[in-house]
Amino acid sequence: MNKITICSCASRTFIDKTKVAKVAAAAQRAGIEVCLTADLCELCEKKSEAVHDIARTTVVACHPRAVKSLMAFVGEDEVQTLNLRTGTAEDVLQALGIKPVEGVADVAEEEWMKQMETMPCKLGDDAWYPVLDKDVCAECGKCLEFCPFGVYEMVEERIRVVHPTHCKNNCPACARTCPAGAIIFPKYDRSPINGGPEQQETAVRLDTRELFAQTLRERLATRKKLM
Repeated sequence: MNKITICSCASRTFIDKTKVAKVAAAAQRAGIEVCLTADLCELCEKKSEAVHDIARTTVVACHPRAVKSLMAFVGEDEVQTLNLRTGTAEDVLQALGIKPVEGVADVAEEEWMKQMETMPCKLGDDAWYPVLDKDVCAECGKCLEFCPFGVYEMVEERIRVVHPTHCKNNCPACARTCPAGAIIFPKYDRSPINGGPEQQETAVRLDTRELFAQTLRERLATRKKLM
């Protein structure tokens, strides 16, 4: 392995920046090229060409299921990923075959921290949208029927996230309506909606009509403000 890409999730606090700096510094010392990105979700949302280069590296970011679904969203179905969201820096370094150096002041870590401090924080306006785990998606279309923002479309008889920027920031409601649990919001705070394996959020039966009406009211209110 000669290159890794680390997502620092600059607008959120899910990934500890000190862990990012520790992994980046140790990997750099070991001769591994390190690329640091502020927001992998944003790069995928914009279908940036950089994502295809990132797919050729080991991606150090969120839950593997979330990262793989995120990269599949841009057509990259094969990706190596390591979890720095819930895993420790030591876990990631061990997976990379790197033994961390303890008990010494690390100037390199400070430099990586400074680099992250310059990254823009867009909380509330950062990239937020669903991705689909196609391994479990039943193509039932419930998300398409439910979403009032036109995020989903049926393309060649398969559900697709076609308009990610239409999604309402911080709203994971459609994920709660999916009977297969196939909808992932990488930036959500609880598993399994964020792609994690734990059941941190108890499944509940939702009134989808009321959820639809509520989101539609909010959308109309936002439109009035812009008029």
